[in-house]
Amino acid sequence: MRKLALIAIVCSFCAAPALAADAVSADVSKLQALKLETVKTADEDTKLTEADMKAQDEVFEALEGAVQSAVKKSTPELDAEILRVTVEMLKKDPTQFAGEIVLPLYEKNKKSFLESLKKLSPSDAKLVEDAVKAAARQKRYGNG
Repeated sequence: MRKLALIAIVCSFCAAPALAADAVSADVSKLQALKLETVKTADEDTKLTEADMKAQDEVFEALEGAVQSAVKKSTPELDAEILRVTVEMLKKDPTQFAGEIVLPLYEKNKKSFLESLKKLSPSDAKLVEDAVKAAARQKRYGNG
């Protein structure tokens, strides 16, 4: 009985990296499949319909899942997709919610996160950096 338990434990440790890799590639695929062009840009003159808000929520949920995976095990491909979606959503959503979503990734390794921003255009990098730093400030000091 002990041997079976020991074998099960060893097998679970061996399978864990493979399962993590599958989760990361699934998150990359999910982000790549998002139809960001269908998400409407919101501003003070725009009234979003229920379908528009649902499309936005789907993007934010996929982004949040990808960030959670990246916090556990990050890959360059996943990081690039997260940043791509973050930039698009920051441009479309005035609430800057995407900055709050990627905050755990920023907090995990600020140096690496800021280094990955260099792969973006300067304006996009500044947009993401400002949103994430604002989210960090709000988390630390409150919104006000």
